[in-house]
Amino acid sequence: MKRIESRNNPLVVRVGKLSSRKHREEEKLFFFEGVHLLEEYLRFGNVPHAVFVTDGALAKYAGLLSTLPEDVLCSVPDNVFEKLSTEQAPQGILTLSPYLEQVKEVTDASHVPGRVLLLESVRDNGNVGTVLRTAAALGWSVVLSADCADVYASKTVRATMGALFSRNTYLCKDPVSFVNSFKGTGRKTYAAALSEKSRLLGQFPVGNEDLFVIGNEGQGISEALLSACDSGVLIPMTDAAESLNASIAAAVIMWEGVRNRA
Repeated sequence: MKRIESRNNPLVVRVGKLSSRKHREEEKLFFFEGVHLLEEYLRFGNVPHAVFVTDGALAKYAGLLSTLPEDVLCSVPDNVFEKLSTEQAPQGILTLSPYLEQVKEVTDASHVPGRVLLLESVRDNGNVGTVLRTAAALGWSVVLSADCADVYASKTVRATMGALFSRNTYLCKDPVSFVNSFKGTGRKTYAAALSEKSRLLGQFPVGNEDLFVIGNEGQGISEALLSACDSGVLIPMTDAAESLNASIAAAVIMWEGVRNRA
């Protein structure tokens, strides 16, 4: 086990820079905090680059940490961990990881199985993470446009509660081309938006290979992507609220897919 005493240690400084998406993409590294996330990360066969632990955490979570190779463990005093941590109530464990094999870039629908949720320009880390967590629970695949919140941001990883480590997540640079390729396979595509061709969720069966699009929190779905979809879909709701949060809308649609399969 390595001991790091200085806040200016090169590895500590390196982790600090990974708060920036630019540096994460350059290094192909990201970090996350907490015991549960580390447990889930290891459960699905992932191998960390390094794990930083305070002296207190080293004693408290000795069982979990004993399963790690000695050369990845870095013990640090509290003042060094404070520089590393972005949490308000840290548990004293921070994992540094290579980019995941489970996060894949795709250009068409041929490698994305089952029912699919496509997020276009969803910028909130919590929304993206919650969608990934819900999709894992309900068995949907998720595709993210390139301008969505970064799946490797610590807030996104935390919101997934480990789902990022268990299932494939797909990244797509051209959502319109992706939807067109999807339609080319004979699968149906729906945009969660009001349009002349919108249908009410719950009044038609959701196929096992259908695709639904959720758009940006403020602007919704782009006109180009809306036009590319076969039809729109509306979630039944009262006039007491104008709209639903993106992750809640996604959850309702995904649950309907489980409840009312074609």
